[in-house]
Amino acid sequence: MNKKIKILSSVLISIVLVILLGVTNVVPYFAVIPDMVKVGVDYISLDRYKDAIKQDDLITEIRKANEMLSHPFVLADGEAFEAVRIENSTENTNKYTKALYEYVIANADGLLDTSIYPVMPYVLDEEDSILPISREVINRMVILGYAWQITGEEKYAERAWVELENVCGYEDWCTSHFLATAEMALAVSVGCDWFYDYLNDVQKELLSKTTWEYAITPALESNHWFTWSKNNWNSICYSGIGIACMVFSDYDVQKSAEFLAMCYKNMPIAFENFTPDGVYAEGPGYCQSGMNSIVYFIASSRNYFGTDFGMSEIDGFKQLGSFPVYITTPAGMFNFGDNKAEKCYTPVLHWYASEYQTPLLSVYQMTDVPGEFTVDTSENTERNGSGREDALSSLWFNREYQNADFSNEPLSLCLKSDVGQPLVLMRSAYLDENATFAGIKGGYNFINHGDLDIGTFVFDSMGERWAEELGPGSYDAPGYFMNLPAGGRWKNYCKRAEGQNTLVINPNVTLDDQYVLAQSDFTSFEATDDGGHALLDMTDAYRMNGCIKAERGFELYNGRTSLKITDNVKCLVKSDIYWFMHTKADIEISEDGKSAMLTINGKQMKASLLADGEFTVNDATALKGGYEYDSDYSDIKKLTVHLENVKSAQIIVALEPVI
Repeated sequence: MNKKIKILSSVLISIVLVILLGVTNVVPYFAVIPDMVKVGVDYISLDRYKDAIKQDDLITEIRKANEMLSHPFVLADGEAFEAVRIENSTENTNKYTKALYEYVIANADGLLDTSIYPVMPYVLDEEDSILPISREVINRMVILGYAWQITGEEKYAERAWVELENVCGYEDWCTSHFLATAEMALAVSVGCDWFYDYLNDVQKELLSKTTWEYAITPALESNHWFTWSKNNWNSICYSGIGIACMVFSDYDVQKSAEFLAMCYKNMPIAFENFTPDGVYAEGPGYCQSGMNSIVYFIASSRNYFGTDFGMSEIDGFKQLGSFPVYITTPAGMFNFGDNKAEKCYTPVLHWYASEYQTPLLSVYQMTDVPGEFTVDTSENTERNGSGREDALSSLWFNREYQNADFSNEPLSLCLKSDVGQPLVLMRSAYLDENATFAGIKGGYNFINHGDLDIGTFVFDSMGERWAEELGPGSYDAPGYFMNLPAGGRWKNYCKRAEGQNTLVINPNVTLDDQYVLAQSDFTSFEATDDGGHALLDMTDAYRMNGCIKAERGFELYNGRTSLKITDNVKCLVKSDIYWFMHTKADIEISEDGKSAMLTINGKQMKASLLADGEFTVNDATALKGGYEYDSDYSDIKKLTVHLENVKSAQIIVALEPVI
């Protein structure tokens, strides 16, 4: 959609709203125009890393690196493998590292049976991509490479070569979906580097020539959109191709330096997604893939060049490592946007823990202990992802952190985000399944994978989640990734404000029940011994709905056990105001409607309404009727407060556990 159409659309929307609401002060509504104009740059940035190393200097650095190079160096170096070899040649009393080792070796043994795990065929998925295949080949190279490096048994190297030769026989590596290309380049780079001492010169030449033809040359010759994007395509594509340029630099030093110079200059564009406090704007699930790729590149760069040329010193990178742990809750994850509630584990947390002396990250990752490996005979393409993660955890884990103290970690945090995803997170303890956790987000609704969810919150207590986030909808829904006002994404219940734990104001006035381009931030935050409190200005989210003030107070109190949400709202005209909280609890409303008893698994939480309104219970369905692609939320109810025909309101809800 071009800029003129965007501006015209916003003008028409504003005019309609003015007529419907009878508003005389139209300034807030026509203010949408500059917001629409800037939409085109919300996913791009031209702010490259100004101190990045230059191409000519990289030519010199590559030549120096190749003169002194030892393999392996991609992701992990020889010292890391030697430490694991020594550990597993003795009586290993560390249950965690022993479980990692045994799982990966068993996984590698499983891959030896090609009747169960045949080589990966070139098959396009529903997105006309080989991305699942590329990722599975990475998994296999890491698993088999770990087994070969640790045991020295050639059966693992032989099986890996069969896979590598197979992908070199593909017609291409799917440059039409360059994420798949970059991931395959990484897979072959790991294979060549980790099996370097096994491969002969002819085999190495095939891997090098194919990677240059299928991945590196297309990356240099085409104007790919990831070169200026802020999302995880930037990190994954630059990382995969950049590592390949290190591994296969002898093929063409000058062109390797050309692409690597782009990596060091352009990868920090994506860092805008998590500056300054480490908030990954797209949420925890997407943080995992983006963060992994950046660490893969930095770790490999340090092993190859002896430095990352300052990349790890850029604002936000250090803080990013703590984000998956901070956003983890006793019952799962604060899964805003298109994220699932499952806890996010990744071996790069071990890398971060050692790099920045933050033992909490390792202790958290250690809670993901692999079980016994079983052969997977399903049709699932990506079958061994956990094996790759366990191998890297084994290589990156700092054994000194086995019983580390992390009591100095803050329990209440306000995390700012340059791209508009601020969060307040408060808890009673880390890594305690029965702890209390309360999290709320401000935000920029137009963010990639975002919802109309300014003000939404989750609340965990006594090992249960009492306020639910619905997570992703169906990615197959028409226009699901079309974020423009009245776009297809906002026709999915779980993406709308009514599908969040927030306010809805005058839902019949606009197609979108929060302003799609709204930006809202916390105006105050204070951490206290008792918990903490924050104030979120949500006014911008409802500017198209006749609202002139919407503020949400958020307080954890009573010894970090109870939560209070205080909303103050003012409207231009008499309005309908809804307060929603989604929950899987059974709900029993008192006769006067001023309290409700919530029950999950025999545990109880009392909700008290301390100001305007009465509680009711609603199904988790749209106010205007369901949408075709909505998921089934029959197991969820909405604790609701509905005020009609009011110009101002104060809604105060207290949630207190019944012990």
